[in-house]
Amino acid sequence: MIFFKISEKSRLYLKKNLILVIIIFGILFSLHSSPIITFEKDEHNFGDIREEDGKVECDFIFTNDGDEPLKLIKVKAG
Repeated sequence: MIFFKISEKSRLYLKKNLILVIIIFGILFSLHSSPIITFEKDEHNFGDIREEDGKVECDFIFTNDGDEPLKLIKVKAG
């Protein structure tokens, strides 16, 4: 193993620059546009359902409030 001796001043300089780079990447990542799915409601309670009452339905309406296209992949009923 090879160890390099770094002065305290250089170590402090490197640490400050590393923190600055992390902050810049954090800001850039947060500014990245992405799709944002927003539901009008996220659950529905049908209550008691009798078979003789027939079929029941519920629509979940959503919008894409983001800046990029929203892709729905492998959607399954739960």
